[in-house]
Amino acid sequence: MTEENVTKGVCPVTGAGPKQVEGPTGFPMSSPIISTVRYAADPPGFSLRAQKDHGTIVKIPILPHNPTVQLSSPEAIRRVLQGNADNYSRGAYYEAFELFMGRGLLTLDDGDWRGHRKVVNPAFTPNAIAARAAESDAAVADLLDRWAEHARAGRSFDLFTESMKLTCRVMGHALVGKDLSQDGGEFAEAVSVALEAIFKNVGSVDKAIPSFIPTPYRRKVARARRTLERVIAEAARNVDLGVGGEVATLIRESDLPEDALWADLVTLFLAGVETTALSLSWTLYEVARDPATRDRLEEETDRVLSGRMPTTKDLAELPYAGMVVDEGLRMHPPVWQFTREAIEDDVLADHHIPAGTPLLVSVYGAHYNPEQWEDPERFDPERFRPGSAPSQDRSAYLPFGGGRRQCIGKKMGLALLQQAVAAASGRFRLTLAREDARSGAFITLFPKGGIHVTAEERHR
Repeated sequence: MTEENVTKGVCPVTGAGPKQVEGPTGFPMSSPIISTVRYAADPPGFSLRAQKDHGTIVKIPILPHNPTVQLSSPEAIRRVLQGNADNYSRGAYYEAFELFMGRGLLTLDDGDWRGHRKVVNPAFTPNAIAARAAESDAAVADLLDRWAEHARAGRSFDLFTESMKLTCRVMGHALVGKDLSQDGGEFAEAVSVALEAIFKNVGSVDKAIPSFIPTPYRRKVARARRTLERVIAEAARNVDLGVGGEVATLIRESDLPEDALWADLVTLFLAGVETTALSLSWTLYEVARDPATRDRLEEETDRVLSGRMPTTKDLAELPYAGMVVDEGLRMHPPVWQFTREAIEDDVLADHHIPAGTPLLVSVYGAHYNPEQWEDPERFDPERFRPGSAPSQDRSAYLPFGGGRRQCIGKKMGLALLQQAVAAASGRFRLTLAREDARSGAFITLFPKGGIHVTAEERHR
């Protein structure tokens, strides 16, 4: 097979060229308007139905970029993110992200992105994360002390709200040197609204309303932006006074453009605060629903910790807690899809992709692909036992993205999640106030109405 044939995807046996990507045919499924309405009503469900009905590379007729090709094939995802990554830009969908994020770590294409990544990378090395361990330890301890107050009062609480307090504190200290959970939830609300606004900026009813009309939604978005502007402005002043956070200082003292402080800090806020809080909330939700997992976690934490709080130094001795986190991220990937756009023609898993094609990399579809995961609807941490041979392709699991653009905060997020899950399981047994939490989707998968639980202290 010649190099030219490899590029063109020609079969060495039959000489056949690549297949065309297919999708739904016939009204109403082929209608962009109807498909867009159905997508908006349940984006993850729409993604899985398209995969089930038409395969792991499917053309979906959704607006405003019709048609879009959805990918959940590990082979195709690997080529887009690694094998031929230079051929794929962020694409037209990412223009919506600039509403809040500007031109920074998430929205820039690779040539410009590398400089931004190089500047902030020192704050996310293992040594840098270890140097901030005392703050993470204290934040997790304070989280559980609040839960103890709820337990003694016999009242329920929302896991997501509580988890956001944790991540606003930990990420706030790392990024801007300040606990961002101490403003009555204003910053946490701004982050959630920003992620909603970015998603809706792709296509929303509000976009059809003249821009000078201040709808309730637009007022909410404007408040969120003012909150983020205040935080960034304060971060800049603190850096200039010599008391700024690690990441803010790295950006402020770099040769990056003046607007990089806004673009990169907001990107890291939106990419790290709510996503980590959601991952913790959904993982503890699954543990509360699964007595076998709960019992295994309690046995491990009791044996290793003997009732004390875990610190980041204990994580290597808590492998099952890590497995639980990994499985929680599979079932509830916080960023459930992301986009790319083909610069030149390419072949993905024997399918022709014309230049200019917008792609949706469906993390959710990959994580629920029955060809890769046995009984994917079942919560099973044993899938991630250390040292076991995985049965699925590595590119079928990408809760932090993949390739060179993998999330810079992966190690920091995983450490905080493992520590918090072990700490919560060691001290409390959580009971769901409602058996099933309803999932909503913007950029992230969030629990509609929260995840309300009661806590019972295990050791009195």
